[in-house]
Amino acid sequence: MSIDDKENEKKSALQLSRRHTLFGMALGATTLAASSLVRAATSDNGAATLPKDGYDVIIIGAGMAGATAARELGARGKKCLVLEARNRLGGRTWTADIFGQQSEVGGQWVHWYQPHVWAEIKRYGLEIDETPGANPTYGTVLINNKLTNIDPADSFARLDAGMKVFCGDLINAFPRPYDPGFDPSFLKHDDISIAQRLKQINLDITTHTILESFFATAVSGSLETAGMLDQIHWYARADNDMGRLLRACTQYYIKSGTSSLIHSMLDESKAEVKTSTPVRKVEHNASGVIVTAENGDVFKASACVVAMPMNCWNDIQWAPALLPGKVAASKERHVGAGFKLKIKVKGNKGAYQSLAGAGHPVNMVYTDHFYDDHTTLFCMGYPTPGFDYNNKALVLKEVEKLLPDAEVLDTFAYDWTNDPYSKGSWCDYKVGMWSKYGADMRKTEGRVVFAGSDVADGWRGFIDGAIETGLRAGRVTAELLSGKA
Repeated sequence: MSIDDKENEKKSALQLSRRHTLFGMALGATTLAASSLVRAATSDNGAATLPKDGYDVIIIGAGMAGATAARELGARGKKCLVLEARNRLGGRTWTADIFGQQSEVGGQWVHWYQPHVWAEIKRYGLEIDETPGANPTYGTVLINNKLTNIDPADSFARLDAGMKVFCGDLINAFPRPYDPGFDPSFLKHDDISIAQRLKQINLDITTHTILESFFATAVSGSLETAGMLDQIHWYARADNDMGRLLRACTQYYIKSGTSSLIHSMLDESKAEVKTSTPVRKVEHNASGVIVTAENGDVFKASACVVAMPMNCWNDIQWAPALLPGKVAASKERHVGAGFKLKIKVKGNKGAYQSLAGAGHPVNMVYTDHFYDDHTTLFCMGYPTPGFDYNNKALVLKEVEKLLPDAEVLDTFAYDWTNDPYSKGSWCDYKVGMWSKYGADMRKTEGRVVFAGSDVADGWRGFIDGAIETGLRAGRVTAELLSGKA
């Protein structure tokens, strides 16, 4: 890492930790320094330092999928170069300092129901901690703009009952949730949105609102465009049990931060890592791959792993062109277009959870941590017409609907949709996207293998899904290099 890179890192970290609202940020900053092995392998971003014989594999993206692929290929003795567009590692995971404490700005929650990430947690001896709001002691729900108290146990029971009605005859559509292609007959139902399905079923208004709140938070976008099947798939991954699903999605996180897992993987990989190196062009043929960075540096390898969000695939020039399904999917983008908002309020609020249905830009507020003198809370949602998450007054007005009479001391928000290297939050497929583009999105093209949580078969949109695809990419790429593929 160059002196300039270190100075930029320090400045970015200081900007991130300032005690004021940060809205509309486009790029993240490194907040946990890379370990010595990654630091030693990371080159300055000036003249290219391409070895005479090039690399075995170039990996585009240093998120969970890219780090996993690098680790797997390194274990097979392959010489890898990881190119990361941002000035930090982690992709859509990002451990940062917020309100003076270590927090996750991106992907966060993990669980033993998620086999790939749990195996990594055990592999590296990482500890987990719990989010208090996942087990609230009291809660509320906003119905017809009136905030009503609700027992969390009643809320969870209604959510599970409502989900079973929502799934209906499709509750067993995924007999093998980690192998959805085992019975592809579910794809004939890929033309129904969540909003359409909600109109087809009869639920009391409280249950309906609670279910809407869950879906709006889960897809991080409009229920009008979000496909019904993805949420049925979520439910199947938790054995059709909402309690298990909520625990997998909201309760446990890596105590040392997601960054610690990224760095552990890249340490083990022995890969060379270049940050602040966006890729402009990828050319490939039967003999290898040529990758050109935006700064003009050119890198050569025998194969390439693309571990970047699907929304950004079209930002690269491809020769030959990508398959039509990949191009169309990247152009259309997935549903996830939300933000992650955290607030710090005065006083000890305990383990609290509040819910609001579709149409509200903040659909859920729940406790992150509580102390004697203050509480930090997550606010999950997505921009709705007339709502500007850059406008602090509007944000506080919406939060107050779910957390009335709270004295807000500080706020923090990150806009993943305007981040040029993600262009969205976690992945949830739009109506028809699974059936129209799913096959093309997962295909290897020549010597270019695709990875990333957006193309996972299991926990798509989660850390576990990213690791799943990184493992797959490592295996497939090794087979390509050995001539077995």
